Amino acid sequence: MNLKIPYRPDIDGLRAIAIILVIIYHAGFSFLPGGFIGVDVFFVLSGFLITSLIDYEIKEQKFSFKTFYLRRIRRIIPVLVFVMLVVTIPASFILFSNNLEAYSRTLIHTMISTNNFHLYVNSGDYFSENSDLIPFLHTWSLSIEEQFYFIFPLLLLFLHKKLSLNVRLLFLILLFVFGLLFSIYQTNVNPRMAYFLLPARLFELLMGACLAVSWSKLPELSNFKNHSLSIIGLILILVPASFLNKSSLFPGLNAFLPCLGTTFLIFSGKNEEKRGVVNMLIQNKLFVFVGLISYSLYLWHWPVFVLIKYLGIDFSTTIKLLALVLIFILSFLSWKYVEQPFRVQYTFNFRKTILIILAPSLLTIAIIYGVIDAKDGFPDRFQKLSEFNPKKNYPNVVRKQCFDKFKLGNCDECYLGIKKDTLDGLLIGDSFANHTAAFLDVLAKDAGLYIHDTAAGGYPLMNRLNEDGTPLFSEKYAVDRINYAKKFKNIFIAANWESLSEQKNKMTYLNTIETLRNLLKDGKKIIIFDALRATTEMNLHRAKLVKSGIPVSFDERNFSFKKYQRPKDYIIYKIKKLFPSILIIDLNEMICEGNYCNIQLNNTIVYRNSDHLNTSGAMLLGKEYLSKKNNPLKALNKTK
Repeated sequence: MNLKIPYRPDIDGLRAIAIILVIIYHAGFSFLPGGFIGVDVFFVLSGFLITSLIDYEIKEQKFSFKTFYLRRIRRIIPVLVFVMLVVTIPASFILFSNNLEAYSRTLIHTMISTNNFHLYVNSGDYFSENSDLIPFLHTWSLSIEEQFYFIFPLLLLFLHKKLSLNVRLLFLILLFVFGLLFSIYQTNVNPRMAYFLLPARLFELLMGACLAVSWSKLPELSNFKNHSLSIIGLILILVPASFLNKSSLFPGLNAFLPCLGTTFLIFSGKNEEKRGVVNMLIQNKLFVFVGLISYSLYLWHWPVFVLIKYLGIDFSTTIKLLALVLIFILSFLSWKYVEQPFRVQYTFNFRKTILIILAPSLLTIAIIYGVIDAKDGFPDRFQKLSEFNPKKNYPNVVRKQCFDKFKLGNCDECYLGIKKDTLDGLLIGDSFANHTAAFLDVLAKDAGLYIHDTAAGGYPLMNRLNEDGTPLFSEKYAVDRINYAKKFKNIFIAANWESLSEQKNKMTYLNTIETLRNLLKDGKKIIIFDALRATTEMNLHRAKLVKSGIPVSFDERNFSFKKYQRPKDYIIYKIKKLFPSILIIDLNEMICEGNYCNIQLNNTIVYRNSDHLNTSGAMLLGKEYLSKKNNPLKALNKTK
C-alpha cells in the first residue's frame, strides 16, 4: 500500500462481531454453538492490521523493532496484568489448592507468551469439561499472536529487502496455502495440537497479512459488488458460528470459511464511499464502542464465567445476563482507565517502558507464581479437604523418592509391606502403579510380603509405543526393569489400562500381551491391579465444594457416577481370557455398587484427580478390601 490505512470504524465493528460470538459461546447460549470462531476472526484482523502497519513503515523506511514491540507492550501488557491482579484476589480465596497452583502457572505462561504450549501439554481438550476450572484458559490465543509477531516482522523485512512486491506476495500466498494444508492435516491427526499451537493457526494470520500486502493492487469494487461481498462475508462467519460445535474438527477447513468471510468484510470496506451494506451497519456507534473495548471484554469474560461456575452457582439465564452486565462494566472501566492511558498518555520511550511497565509486570506475576507454587496452592485454607494436601497425600509427592526416578534396587527408599532380608516381588507400572502403591502396601503388610516399587510415568509394563511401534521414551529403563523383575517369583503390575486399550495405543497393547506371555513362560506369578473407573473433573470439583463447606446453589450431595462399560477389547478382559493364571485384583469392587461407583469412602474422597487415587484413598481401599475379602497375597508367601 502506498498510504497508511486510515482509521476504519467498520474494523472495530468486525471486532465487535468477533467478541460477541466468543462471549455468547462461552456463556453457553445454545443458538451459537460455534461462536468460538470469533477468535479466528480476531486472528485475520490482527494479521491484516499489524501487517499493514509493518508494511507501510518498511516502505517509508520508518520500521523499527523497538518501536514495534514498544507498541505491542503498551497495547497488551498493562490491562492484561491489571486483569490478572484483580482476578487473583478472588482466586486466592476461591480456588482449591490444585486449581490455584494451575492458575499461577497460566499467569506466568501468559506473561511470557507460552500459555498455548502450557495448556497443550498440561490440560485436556479446549472443549473438555475441566476447561471450566481454568480462569486464564483463553489467553492461549494471545500467546499464538505474540509468537507470530516474534517471527513475522523479521520475515517481512527480509522479503522487502530481497523480493519485489509481486514475488513477495506470491511467497506469502504460497506460505498461506501450505499453512492451510498443514492445518487440515494436523487437525485430522492431532486436533488438540492443531487447536492450541501456532503452526495450524498460521494460515489465519497469513490471510490477513496477504490481504494487507496486496492492498494497493486490489481493485476498488462497485457499490453492488461491495454490498454482495459484505453479505457473503457475514454469512461465512455466522453460518459456521451457528452450525459448528465443540465436536467439529477445528481449525482446519472449518476455520477457513469464517477467516475467508473476515477477509471479504475487510475488503468490502476498502473504499469509504462505497462500503458494503454490512460494513455500513457495523460502523454504527454501538458496534464501534464494543469493538473498542473488545480486548478488555476478551480478557474479563472468561475469568468471570469460570469463577461463577467454580462456586457451583447455577449458570441460569439470569446469572448469565448479570455476568454479562458485570463483564461490560469491568471492560469499560479497564479500557478507559488502564488501556487508553497507557496507549495515549503514558507513552514512554523503549527503555522506560521496559523499566516501568514490562519488568515490574513480569516480576509481579513471577512472584505470585513463585509464592503459590512454593506453598502448593495453600491447601490449609480448606481444612476439611485434607485429602488434597499435595505434600501429605499426593502419591507423586509422598513417594517422590521412588516415582519417576528410573532406579532399580533402591529398596531401602522404595519398598512396600514388611522389610525383610529377601524381596518377594516387584511392583511395575506407570503413574497408576505409583498411586496403587499405598493399596498394595496395606495388602503386603497383612501378607508379610516385602515388595520393591519401580513405578515410572510412561512405562506401563515395558515402554509406551508410538503407532508405528517405535518407543515413545527411552527403552533402557523398560528393558532393565523387566530383566530385574525376572529375578523374582512375583511381579505386581498396575497401569492405565483404559488408555492402553485405546486404538492409538494398539502397539503398546500388543506388546503388553506378548510380554505377559513371556513372563508366564518363565514361571512368574503375575498380579495385576485393575484401576478405578474415571470420574469427571467437574464431578470431583462439586464433591470438593460440598465437603469444604462452601455454600452452593445445587442440591446434589451424592457424587457417585455411572459405572460405564469398558470396551470389549479392554486389555484386562483380554488378559483374563488369555491368561487365567494371572491374579486380577479389581479396585472397583471396593467402591462400585450395582451400576454406580462412589468417589468417597468413609467420608474421604479417594480420587486425586479424575482417574488417579490419592494416598489416603488408596490405603482406605486396601483396608476395605481386607475387610470384605480374603487377602490373596497371603498365598504368595506360602508358595515361595
